[in-house]
Amino acid sequence: MDEQRLRELFHKSPDVIFQKFCFGEENKQDVLLIKCEGMIDNEALNHLIYERLEAFFQHLGQRPLTNEIVIERLHAPSLTEVQNAQEIISGVFSGKLLLYFMNEQLLFSADISKRPQRKPEETTAEVVVNGPRDDFIEDITINIALIRKRLRTNSLCIEKFEVGRRTLTTVAMLYIDDIANEEIVNGVREKIANIDVDAILSGQQLMELIHKSPRIFPRHDYTGRPDFAVHSLLSGRIVVILDGSSYVNIVPANLFLLLKAAEDYDITPYFSSFERIMRVVGLLIATFIPALWLALTTFHQNQIPLILLATVVESRKGLPFPSAVEAIIMLLIFELFREAGLRLPIAIGQTLSVFGGLIIGDAAIRAGLTSPAMLVVIAGSTIATFTFVNQSLVGMVSLLRIFSLVFAAFLGLYGFLLSIFIILIYLASVRVFGIPYMEMAANLSLKNILTAIFRLSAKKYTTRPEMFHPNDAYRKGDNPS
Repeated sequence: MDEQRLRELFHKSPDVIFQKFCFGEENKQDVLLIKCEGMIDNEALNHLIYERLEAFFQHLGQRPLTNEIVIERLHAPSLTEVQNAQEIISGVFSGKLLLYFMNEQLLFSADISKRPQRKPEETTAEVVVNGPRDDFIEDITINIALIRKRLRTNSLCIEKFEVGRRTLTTVAMLYIDDIANEEIVNGVREKIANIDVDAILSGQQLMELIHKSPRIFPRHDYTGRPDFAVHSLLSGRIVVILDGSSYVNIVPANLFLLLKAAEDYDITPYFSSFERIMRVVGLLIATFIPALWLALTTFHQNQIPLILLATVVESRKGLPFPSAVEAIIMLLIFELFREAGLRLPIAIGQTLSVFGGLIIGDAAIRAGLTSPAMLVVIAGSTIATFTFVNQSLVGMVSLLRIFSLVFAAFLGLYGFLLSIFIILIYLASVRVFGIPYMEMAANLSLKNILTAIFRLSAKKYTTRPEMFHPNDAYRKGDNPS
């Protein structure tokens, strides 16, 4: 590799800087330094690399310059020999400094990278009341360190991959060697290693490539909190970190993991269990209440109390649309406000998504386009989605809500129940790395139900989830077997 070839590699990259220096008095040596502007630590370059290069050539004297001498005596951070053009390109754009000894045509890299990043701070995606506030950022090294700070054990395994032919994005797979099931680890490792795309820019994109076939239900969880990631690792799960993403992905996941929050472990078990039950109730209300109300008011009015039925009938006088069309229109209006709320500042986003829909709904009632009862039902189902921890559930619920509405609109309660059965059958068929998505329902036991829905006292957490078949199934005490 000569100087001309090096310059050709970066001739379209004006942010890559070439600097030539001459070192040594008796045996003069030309050294070409190659760096990417804004990606390296200039202080380390000025006060470390230059000084050590001068000291190195002073002690070298008349001796010939070889690879072994450079590695042994030039004490630069993470000094390694560069072998090919791909290593040159990825090294420079990762923030490494290339040192090209022109006389002998030797090329090395030193890691003095200082990429743009922010400090760990409280996440805005997950509310923190009592828990730690040093949340994940967009730097994979710091994210791994935040987990390592909490897991001071050599059984924490970290495997790194480079994915994306153009982006060469670093992906890390973390698991605890003596806990995680080997089959699950091998499955995740194989899926990551087989990814062959130009670029990966988000954690969601990475997980879609890992799972291959798309599904309505999320098959992975995500978190911005290191303490929840550590708890997942100790349960036998695997954490996947993408460089440039401010959250980590957790696999394998099931429906009940998606309803758990990191904050659950920082409050009392009784209140935490109550909140988990409310999330389950919120999921059911958000998904099925509109379809149930539509079925009752359209086909099965005899199931509604007489006083309530009279109110509903009176409120529907003069409405131009059937109940099914009315429900779908109101759902779409609330979805529009929810989407608008996501694009606005957090302080007013959720307020707009709820009260904006109510204001428009009130105007629709006054205009004779919808009934008050339908507005209350749709608004209640929308508010119920705010109990979700994993926001991927919101999109899933929106689709399932319309799915059950269509069945209820044509077949009444029979269609409503049929839609529930179809959803349950679909859920039962989903596997995530061989683990059933509805493991609790497939393996009914009081212990599974308690640990899935309720947050037990710390004294009661003696074993890890059985569905992962962990190598070490016991959290504390001696293994009784």
